[in-house]
Parts: sequence; structure tokens; C-alpha cells
Amino acid sequence: MAASPVYYGWIVWLVALIGAICSSPGQSFSVSLFMDFFIEDFGLDRTTVSSLYGAGTFVASLGLTWVGRRIDSMGNRRVGVAVGILFFAVLVLSSLITGPIMLFFAFAGLRGLGQGALTLVSSTAVANWFRRRRGRMMALLALAFALFQGIYVNLLRVLLESMDWRQAFLLLGFAVAALVIPSFALLMRNKPEQYGLLPDNAANDAGDSAKQEADAEDNWTLAEALRTPILWVFIAARILPSAWGTGLILHQVSIFAVLDHSAQVATETFALISIFAAGSALLAGYMIDRFKPSYVAALQMLALLSASALAMLMRDTPLLIAYALAFGLGMGIGYVFDGAVWTNLFGRQFQGEIRGFVYTSSVIGSALGPAIFGISYDLSGGYAPVLWLGAGLCLLVLAAALLAPPPRRKAATPAKA
Repeated sequence: MAASPVYYGWIVWLVALIGAICSSPGQSFSVSLFMDFFIEDFGLDRTTVSSLYGAGTFVASLGLTWVGRRIDSMGNRRVGVAVGILFFAVLVLSSLITGPIMLFFAFAGLRGLGQGALTLVSSTAVANWFRRRRGRMMALLALAFALFQGIYVNLLRVLLESMDWRQAFLLLGFAVAALVIPSFALLMRNKPEQYGLLPDNAANDAGDSAKQEADAEDNWTLAEALRTPILWVFIAARILPSAWGTGLILHQVSIFAVLDHSAQVATETFALISIFAAGSALLAGYMIDRFKPSYVAALQMLALLSASALAMLMRDTPLLIAYALAFGLGMGIGYVFDGAVWTNLFGRQFQGEIRGFVYTSSVIGSALGPAIFGISYDLSGGYAPVLWLGAGLCLLVLAAALLAPPPRRKAATPAKA
């Protein structure tokens, strides 16, 4: 592997991309297209389905710190294969849903394994193999994933128009099994140091100085990281986009209907959002490697604030495009930020545990968001109250991000004579 003319980190990146793509059935943009089927077939209202989605997501989030620890101890390869097998089983079983109880467990499995564990194991693998280029590699991953989303949502919409939603779950399950399990089993590798390499192929590019830089990496445990204010500010900066972003995506068909737009306009706009997200991911990759992460977090808050305001106004084409631009900017920044910032701040050694904890917080946000949006709709007949609330919270988190100090270890106290 060390003698290969191609740095193996690129192979790991490709496998991580497969994992990210195959997380799609557990992502909100996928579940959103099933929402109306669940409401109609099971005789439930939007708040109930949203609450089941939120409760399932919350339950799923509780295991992600444990998954992160398994990644640290067992490696991305073994954990990725196990997650792929379990995700396949959940997708197949989702085709058998008959009522709200089974729907709750399906949501828990889809969110925990797809949106949570498979995304976590994929992104941590890239962070292990790249250091100086970590932001750019995460940006490329986000770029490819965002472009895929734009194609996927429209294909899934057409698929659901041509077959029963239960059949669609079966098809998605077998696609995930065919892609994730063999790619992780055969091609994924855990860390470059295990194969005589260094992150970014530094062993070949820069010799001993690069090795010394890798050895000097400051690795924080989760307990140590939890004592830094910036961790909690950045967690807030992840929870808010997760909550309001998930609400906007999961209820996108209904949000667009309130403004007299069809489901086709909703999915076409999401495709445009994906294109803007892809472009903004490249911008975020450049920024995260060169600027303070607080500036990147603040820019995402500004983008989400703009998207929340535009979601109440987008009745004509220019405002639809502006909404797609703002939302896409926030999505692209968020993916790259989440993939790179924790390892940049706290090192690689315990990144699975730290990022698992952060993912737990983020997924809790995505559990709360859809329910809040559903309540807003059922009580007021629209989404203006929750969107105004989101805009206000964005301002608070933006200010906190700009004021947060970088993590610093406390100087050792001199021993008394």
C-alpha cells in the first residue's frame, strides 16, 4: 500500500463517498417524500408523524457516542460493514410498516444508522487520512454528495409515482447492501499510520518534518473537550441548522404548498439547493483551512437566517432562487464544517468519541425541528412562527460563535517548594 503510485487516502475518500451517498434513505430529504404516504395510509396528522419522526430520531441519537467509541477502538472498516448490514435490514423491515408504533421504530433505525452512524463512519475515515487538506477533502465529499442529492430526490419522487412506497423501501435496501457492505469490507482502511503512511501522503511529500508534525498533533479526550466553551458554542451552531434545516426539508412539500407551489416545484428547488450546496462546500473547504472556524460558523448562521426569512416570502422565481442559494450555502458549509472542525480543534485519536457526542446533539436537534414545524402548522395553519423563531436564534448563535475563544489547555501549576 505504501508503494502504491496512488495515495490510498483517495480510495478511502471514494469509499466514504459511497457511504455518504448510501446514507440518503435515512436523511430528511428522503423521508420527506414518504411523509404524505404515512399521513394518508395510517390516518395520522402532520404533528403526529413529525413527533414520531422526532422521537425516533432522538432515540437513535443516544447511541452515536457509543458508535464513535467503536470507531476509535475497532476502526472504520469493521464498523462500516456492521452498519451497512443493519441499515439494509432496517430498510427492508420499513417496507412492512403497518402503524404508528412500527413507524417510530423505522424512523429510529433509519435516522440512527443512515443519517447518524453511516455518515459518522464515512466522515471520520476521511479525517483520519487527511490533515492539511482535510477541509478541501471534506469539501469535495460534500460537493459530490450535494450533486447526488439533487438527482436522487427527483428520481425518488418519480419512483414513488410509479410504484408503492413499500417497494421503494425494498429497492433502497438492496441498493445500500450492494454498495456499502462490499466497498467497506474490501477497500476501507482505518488509519494511514497502520500502513507506513501519514495523513496527506506526508511521508512521501515532506519526510521527517511531516512525521514530527503528525506526532505533535494535540489530541483531546471527550472529557477534556467538554470543558472548552468553543465546543458548546459550535454544538449550538450544529443543533440549530440541524433542527431548522431538517424541519425545512421534511416539511418542504407542505411549506411550498402554503405558498401555492406544487410538489414538483419543491423537489426542483431542492435540486437547485443541492447545486448551491455543492458550490458552497468548495468555499467552505477553502475557508476552514485558512480562517478561524468561528467565522465559518457565523456565515452558516447568516445563511440559515436568510433561508428562514425567505421561506415565508418565496412566491416568485427570483425569491425561490434566493431561498435555494441561502439554504444551499448553509448546507454546504455545515457539512464541511462538521467534517473537519472537530478533528482540527481536538485531534484524531479520540475523534470518533468526540464527534459521536456532537452527532448525538446534532441529531437531537433534527429530532426537535420537525415536531416544532408540525406544531406550528397545526396551530397556526402555516410556518411563520417557527421560521421567525429560527431567525432570532440564528442571531444569538452567530454572536456567540464570533465571541468564542479557541481551545487552550490550562498551563500546569508549578509545584510548591
